[in-house]
Amino acid sequence: MIKILIPTDFSLNIYQSIDYVTALYVNEYCEFYFLNTYTYDVVGLNAIELLQADDAWFDEPNEESVNKLGELVEHYTLKTNNVKHAFNAISECVGLVDGIKKSIEKIGIDLVILTSESSKNIGKTSENIIEKIRSCPILIVPSHASIHEGIYLTVVSDFKQKVNTLEIDAFCKALKNTNFEVGILVLEEKSALTTEAVNNLELLIIYLESMLDQRIGLEYINSSYHLKDYAASHVEGIMCVIDEKPDLFRKIGIHKSNVISTLGKLNTNTVLTVHQ
Repeated sequence: MIKILIPTDFSLNIYQSIDYVTALYVNEYCEFYFLNTYTYDVVGLNAIELLQADDAWFDEPNEESVNKLGELVEHYTLKTNNVKHAFNAISECVGLVDGIKKSIEKIGIDLVILTSESSKNIGKTSENIIEKIRSCPILIVPSHASIHEGIYLTVVSDFKQKVNTLEIDAFCKALKNTNFEVGILVLEEKSALTTEAVNNLELLIIYLESMLDQRIGLEYINSSYHLKDYAASHVEGIMCVIDEKPDLFRKIGIHKSNVISTLGKLNTNTVLTVHQ
């Protein structure tokens, strides 16, 4: 059973993301959890005004969240008509990142789904989630994404570090009942790879070919600047990028994840973010 968390603010784009992920996992047993978080707007209120706020003031955000989640669950329960899929609602009075973390830990979430904005791959909210959620892979779905007959996953890396295959492995195994292929895109010329990078690349190829029982496609590009061109020509596939383990400067907020800049080149693609 695959457990998938879909944070939602009930915008129209979220329906497109849900349509995509339910089609992606059409042959798998899944539990989908729609998460809506809310907080109380206390800006400008003093302590006396806050104490005098009536029950309706506190109840309204919760009721609105619960009602809209109920409508979303009902809509997809009736729409999908897939006995392998179950839909659930989570309403939390908490910040979004904390709500996601709580759900991952409490439920054992296998995958988090984010919806990309119309003009760019990620906004500030999604960027914050990618920076702070590292216990679970994240799939970022653009508004135009759709499932085709075959699913092609491209693992993108410079292979300077050994690739942690745990999250890639889980994602691939969850699609074992689909027409699914995997390829590798190396962000460097073949002749320029160090011995360590070559070894890391070979280890991943051997592992994937053994797990999937298929030949792994392999391509090289001479710099990350050409990644955008590659992505544009593979818009129907899923690009897999690897979030490196945070160093001290990232932990204290000086640096951002290497994935953030990479995602800017992949604004046309569905992107799977996995973690070292």
